Amino acid sequence: MLLAPPPNTREEYLDRFAKTWKVLRVGSFPEDEARDRFRAETCFERGLSPAGVGRQLRAILASGSRSQRLHSVTAPTLVIHGTVDPLVRSEGGKDTAASIPGAKLLMVEGMGHALPIPMWPQIIGAIADHAHGAAKKAA
Repeated sequence: MLLAPPPNTREEYLDRFAKTWKVLRVGSFPEDEARDRFRAETCFERGLSPAGVGRQLRAILASGSRSQRLHSVTAPTLVIHGTVDPLVRSEGGKDTAASIPGAKLLMVEGMGHALPIPMWPQIIGAIADHAHGAAKKAA
């Protein structure tokens, strides 16, 4: 889906946006789906860069492994990853956390490559706890 030719019309874009996020979310999230058209319209009106998406994908593929560089991260780190992410497998999140000294890992059960509204309390809570813990260590 991500490699398909770009849509030619506004309606094709709006349709593709909803389908893409349905795939990336993995599952049914009605609250998020209800917002998709508005989000798609906002993105479309702001302006699109299909060539930019291709450049981003090529840059990701060309950059290679970052594991060695992650060993030098010293900032308190929380890696949040979905257990059913169709774009970056859960092993990628686990490897990222393992590569950063002292990193914490939150695997969100049933989450794909998006942050669905029903999962916000768990994610926000984890970020808040992490930030408070980092602030206490710095004080």
